[in-house]
Amino acid sequence: MLLRSVLASLFLCFATPSFAQNATAASLSRADAALALRTPPLGAVPLRSDSTYVATLPGPAQCQPGGGGRRVAQSLVGGAFVVGNVVLHQYFKGAWWSGEKAPKFFLNYDWNGPFLDMDKLGHMLGGYMLSETGATLLKQACMSKTQSTLWSVAHAAAFQLQIELWDATQKQYGFSPPDMLFNSIGQGLYLVHAFVPGTEAFTPSMSYSPTQAVINVRDGKIPGDLRATVDYSGQTYWMSVDVDTLLHGRAKKIWPSFLRVSVGTTITDWINPNTGDIMRARRRFLMSLDLDPLKLPGQKPWWVNVKTGLRHYHFPSPALEYGDGKVRLVAWKR
Repeated sequence: MLLRSVLASLFLCFATPSFAQNATAASLSRADAALALRTPPLGAVPLRSDSTYVATLPGPAQCQPGGGGRRVAQSLVGGAFVVGNVVLHQYFKGAWWSGEKAPKFFLNYDWNGPFLDMDKLGHMLGGYMLSETGATLLKQACMSKTQSTLWSVAHAAAFQLQIELWDATQKQYGFSPPDMLFNSIGQGLYLVHAFVPGTEAFTPSMSYSPTQAVINVRDGKIPGDLRATVDYSGQTYWMSVDVDTLLHGRAKKIWPSFLRVSVGTTITDWINPNTGDIMRARRRFLMSLDLDPLKLPGQKPWWVNVKTGLRHYHFPSPALEYGDGKVRLVAWKR
């Protein structure tokens, strides 16, 4: 489930100290399009027209010859991974694995449920974000591009595998091979972004707006335990395309560089907002223009971190929605 992977990413980001380039929650950054490195610049860096950093971008200060602080950085990053996993495991144990125990290990091929596999897209985004965040931290520990990428993906795979193994102890969940498949797709997408130049133009993102059902559950108007992490009808998963980096010549000059094209999917209510009953949702497909945060002005290192991290969030914007055989305009899709 997406919250568990996102929490892991956020914790590992916050656990990195300020000397390691202030890796805040915005450290969920994508690869530098020129170097495919998960590291912010050390100072103001001139940008090319496609907003990618120049190929001479240096690594973290502590990793430069005579930089100092390398061992401290490595210790802190290593500690962040260890402490992060321990703390998150304890949290999940209480929040997710405290229900009725399964009599034995069992597989749950949970395809095509009432929420139309929206949870699988959360697993994919979680796999991507865990991989990206781990690489950001490992780069601060002076690992090479290849090492930081491969080790971070290995960590993401192990972390998400342990979640499924613990889910298998619960009667409510079980071990889900479909979840593992989409975990791997997210991790694989990160690998592609790291090693295939230009693919970073395609960025997974999401948006969320609480449904009336989750609001009514929160207010005690209907029964159930619906919460944001399983409020799939309020979640929209997107693939956001940085059109500016793909265009050439006159087309590139005409296209507003701060706009990206996003295509996404969501569903109608799968929890009846009036009764709390489960019902089968219907699929919706969307297309929109939204803001590309990386194209906002300002190149201070902390601000670049914020902008690159925000690329995983789809900003509210008008959108075209297709569903039930009809196309309609959504004035403000959140």
